[in-house]
This record gives sequence, C-alpha cells and structure tokens, in this order.
Amino acid sequence: MSDLHDMGDYTRNGIMNEQIKGTIYVLLAAIALSLSGLFVKLATWDSIAVLGGKSAATLAVAAVYMKMTNYRFVFNKPVILGGICLSLISLMFTVATRATSAANAIVLQYTQPFFVILLLWLIYKQRPAKAEITAVVIAFVGILFFFMDKLTPGGMTGNIIAICSGFVYAVFMLIKKMKGSDYVSSVVLSAVLNVVTCGWRIPMQTDWRPVPVLMVALFGTVSCFFGYLFLSAGLDRIPLVTGALLTMLEPVLNPIWVALFYGETMGVMSVVGTVILLGTAAVYSVRQIRKEQPDAVR
Repeated sequence: MSDLHDMGDYTRNGIMNEQIKGTIYVLLAAIALSLSGLFVKLATWDSIAVLGGKSAATLAVAAVYMKMTNYRFVFNKPVILGGICLSLISLMFTVATRATSAANAIVLQYTQPFFVILLLWLIYKQRPAKAEITAVVIAFVGILFFFMDKLTPGGMTGNIIAICSGFVYAVFMLIKKMKGSDYVSSVVLSAVLNVVTCGWRIPMQTDWRPVPVLMVALFGTVSCFFGYLFLSAGLDRIPLVTGALLTMLEPVLNPIWVALFYGETMGVMSVVGTVILLGTAAVYSVRQIRKEQPDAVR
C-alpha cells in the first residue's frame, strides 16, 4: 500500500511539475515575442525587408536546430494551416498598425483569448469556467490601462483588421489540438512564404551596419523561432486558455523593453496596467496548478 501511495504522490507531483514547466515555457515565449518591438525599433530597414530578413534568419536557426536535434520537418494540413496563420498574423498586424494607431492594433490583436474561449466552446464543446472568463476580462482591462493614453477612436478599417488578426492568432493556438500539428514546421513554412514574398527587398537596403543587421537576425531567431518553440512546449503542458492568458503579457512587455533600451517613457497608467496584467496572470496560473493537483501544492 505504501508503494502505491508513493506512486500516487509521484504522479501528482509529476503532473504539477509539467504544469509549472508549461507556465514557464509560455512566459519565456511571451518574453521572446515581446522583444520583437525593440528589435524592429533598432533595425533601420523598411518593413518588407525586415519581414524577409527576419524570416531568412528564422530559416537559418531552424535548420541548425533541426540538424542538431534530428527534428524532421512535417508537411500536412495542420502544419500548412499553421504556416498560413503565422504569415497572416504578421501581414494583418502590419496593415492594421498603418491603418490605425499602433496601440489600437496591439490591444485589438489581444482579443485573442476571447476567441480561444469561443472556439473551444463552439468546436470542442468546452464550456468556459467563470474563473477563465474573469481572468481574461481583467487581463484585457490591464492592457487597456497600459495603452489608455494612446488609444484612438478612428481608423475603423485598421481596428477591424486587428481584431481579425486576434481571431487568426486564436486559430493558430487551437491548431495545437489538431492531430499532426507541429509548430516548428509551421514556423519554417511561414518563414519560407515570407522569404519568397518579401525577400526581394533585402538587397535594396542601404544600411548594412552591424546593429541593424543584428536586430533583424535577433528578430528572426529569438522572437520568431524560439518564441514559438517555447509556446509550443508550453501549450503541450497547460490548457489553451491558460496559455492564451499568459501570452497577453507580450503586448505589455513589448513597450517596456523599448522604454528601457530605446528611451521611450511609460506613464502612470501603463504601470497600473502592467500590475493588473501580471497579477492576474500570476494568480490564475497558481489557481490552475492548485486545481489540477490540490494535494500536491500546499
């Protein structure tokens, strides 16, 4: 009986550890993805060239990673859908940012968790818990606080495109539940699509100093490849709604890096929004771990 009890404790602790690992992986993904704003600020290339250049860097680091880990590229419907989603997210966000304010585009793209909850309910009949809805709403309020002084009422076309970007982002996350899905292969496919469509602008750039080139390279490696690699590992271990909530840290961390390393300032409301979002994500994540294994966490 003692052996069975020990085995039960080991199983509970094992599941709890996986939940913690998953949370950490998604947090690392949010940090990696949020650095893209700083990298783009410090890069002097035009938007199309940056998209093509960062995708070329993504392909390079993906090739090294797949060679070192014997990772095999997968080509199937979920991978194709994921690749298209990633390319659309980049394109739609760029268009939305030009058609409305950057703050509007960021905030509206992160309606993504609401779409995750809705799609899980409609497709998988997974009815959301009150705690999930409450956490997402409070976190979204935190984002609104952060960007409150920058939001604008105009740019309806850009606002609609940004919301559509949030929907596509939600679809990308739900691909994790599809049999045969492979985020690494989807990232590679998306990078190929971007290099083919945007790579022609790279030779036309005139600034080939080390810093701009390095920023484009870091954008493609740290943010795009490792960001989605961490996201994939995290979503393998925690519920999609939890992952969607944690990714909401990205739009808040993005301008924080820019403020720290590029000199842009943050207002009081931004600090309040950061506290709200970080606090909500932390409380919800801990509650989820305790809910999954109440005997393992005391």
